[in-house]
Amino acid sequence: MPNNKRHTLKTVKKREELHPYSRKAQQLSRIIMRKDKLTTTRGATTTKDLLAQRWMWFRFALDESLPCTTKADMHDMIEMYLERNDDELKRLQQERVTTKRPKTSREHMIEAAIASDKDEYKSGMELPDLTNGKAVKLLRAWEGDTNGMNLIKTIRLHKPVVKEVKQQDMMVDGDRQNKTKDVDMLALESKKGDDVMMDTK
Repeated sequence: MPNNKRHTLKTVKKREELHPYSRKAQQLSRIIMRKDKLTTTRGATTTKDLLAQRWMWFRFALDESLPCTTKADMHDMIEMYLERNDDELKRLQQERVTTKRPKTSREHMIEAAIASDKDEYKSGMELPDLTNGKAVKLLRAWEGDTNGMNLIKTIRLHKPVVKEVKQQDMMVDGDRQNKTKDVDMLALESKKGDDVMMDTK
């Protein structure tokens, strides 16, 4: 009968004395490969689960009455997402000051998550494309299964650069100034016309 016992590194005795081509050496190699594979799979699963939780947050953050939204609104939603743990973090910080104790593991975890999310937003955060009506329908029908995430169209959004925002503000101010000048010119021309009519009379 085959030996179906699952071996681990602890069950393999005298590992240092093994011949490189012996059956025990091959067994040890298989154990190490299996361990590495399990570690990799577990890490990938954890990453996908965290991504699924993020997608679920954006699913419920979008107003149910809207078929889709704009990129500008998506950026606002991302800012809200980045601030989702701020209240808890402030509470933990206040408790730490009161009790004069070191940071808790929860506080460390929240700070690390915030820093990671902000870095990802700078380099590009991949999210369900909420500007696409079809993608929004699929997202709302999605129940959080990581296998169904590939069916939903995504979009990568980067944190807007401050210079771009300033340039946009300058363009808006420039348009306003031009409109003001046009109105002033029209008023001046109208006044000149009235003066000419009075001279004619």
